[in-house]
Amino acid sequence: MEKMKRIAALAAVIIMVVCALLTLIFALLKYETAWKASAYCMVIIPVMIYVMMWLAKLLKNRNG
Repeated sequence: MEKMKRIAALAAVIIMVVCALLTLIFALLKYETAWKASAYCMVIIPVMIYVMMWLAKLLKNRNG
């Protein structure tokens, strides 16, 4: 279980770094729509990860 958590955390960090780089690249190249979508992902992805972790903890405590 601990190994899976580490893999998931590493994947989340990689996704966030890629989103940050894409946001920067799209902004510099002046792709307006792509820049907005990438900036949106920079906000939504961490929120979704937090909600999934919160729900997993809530459901684990409920069944235990």
